[in-house]
Amino acid sequence: MIRINLLSAREIRAEIGRRQDLTVAAASLGVTLALILIVFLYQFSRSTLLSSRLSGMRQEIAALENRAKEVTELQKNIGELKQKVKVIDDLSKKKVGPVRVMESLSGATPVRLWLTEFKENAGNLSLNGMAVDNQTVADFLKALSNTAYFKDVELVETSQAEQDKLLLKKFSLRSRLIYQPSVSASKSNDAGAAPPLGEVKKP
Repeated sequence: MIRINLLSAREIRAEIGRRQDLTVAAASLGVTLALILIVFLYQFSRSTLLSSRLSGMRQEIAALENRAKEVTELQKNIGELKQKVKVIDDLSKKKVGPVRVMESLSGATPVRLWLTEFKENAGNLSLNGMAVDNQTVADFLKALSNTAYFKDVELVETSQAEQDKLLLKKFSLRSRLIYQPSVSASKSNDAGAAPPLGEVKKP
């Protein structure tokens, strides 16, 4: 005897509904997975781009830091060179300056005047001497003021003194020493300096 199992129409509709639900669920799952994949790929590509930019920025920072180090090194070298130039300049002034000062002092000293003491401390000068009269002392102060190496020449005091039965004027003065005067000041003082005693300046 043959049996045929026939489904009722209600069961068929229920089966079709279940299959449609499975299809919709599978489609939803596929769409969700696709969206997740798209978001992942987008984030991955963005992360890769940002990583590349970050790497480039780090390289630029490293290059700038190297340049900054070079600039710092150059500034240090420039400072050292300036210091060396200053030392050489100071040595040159100390070598040449005193010679010029003594030459100017000798040229400004009248015949009837003698220096007995020369003291210098940090550019401040004290001079003591003897002269035959007050006019000779005044002439000495004026001649000394006209040089480029003596500034603010000031008579401190004068007094009567006797030496070898001669009445002389004992004097004391102070001044500032300029070991390295400007070129213009030096030329101006040379041009306006009074001639030595016994000589007449030609017109």
